[in-house]
Amino acid sequence: MKPLLITTVTHGDEGFSVPVVKKLAKKYNFDWQMNNLKAFKLGKRYFQKDLNRSGPGDPRSEIYEERLAYKIINKSKKYRQVIDIHGSISNCGVFIILSEPSTQNIELAKKLDIENVVLWPSLRAMDAPLTQFIPNSLEIECGPMTDVKIIQGLKKVLIRFLKGKMPAVTQKYFIVTGRIEKNLKYKWQDFQPATYNGIGFYPLLVDQYPGIKCYTLQQVYNPLSKSI
Repeated sequence: MKPLLITTVTHGDEGFSVPVVKKLAKKYNFDWQMNNLKAFKLGKRYFQKDLNRSGPGDPRSEIYEERLAYKIINKSKKYRQVIDIHGSISNCGVFIILSEPSTQNIELAKKLDIENVVLWPSLRAMDAPLTQFIPNSLEIECGPMTDVKIIQGLKKVLIRFLKGKMPAVTQKYFIVTGRIEKNLKYKWQDFQPATYNGIGFYPLLVDQYPGIKCYTLQQVYNPLSKSI
């Protein structure tokens, strides 16, 4: 198997990481690709359908992204590790998403110098994230993706990983428990404690999507208390 595949532009409007990955590929040993070129050329999130909600794909589908998802997933299975890079307009920083929180994927996450790891298991067999169907894979989410500091942070994380250096941060693990769909004016901050209707939680992707104030997290591992 090949060692590593880094994918970008799963969403066509998330091209911020392309220059970073392209430059690193000239120095380090890994393959990379832009997943959704049609959407990227249009500057849109997708061409016909959200590619990251098209797994496991269908090679016979009339929908471009469903055919593409099938192709990407099968190619990715030829690699020992796969990292799919995404961008956000939310002030979420750089964090990891595990759509399939298997032991193998958690071990991959532990190799990255990223503090916050979000377990976001999909319960759907169809129309699911690509990494749900790719062994030893994860997503890196970056936001705001137009922030130079965030882009530099992503670059540092990738370089440290590619050099085989152990993470310098102690990771915190969270799990998605739901979302708040009401139009609220609270100025919540991603990964910072919040309360709504008497229930404590950690917000995620605040004001990222229309009609969704944020996703809600609960912490499943605290490095200070060692609780699980």
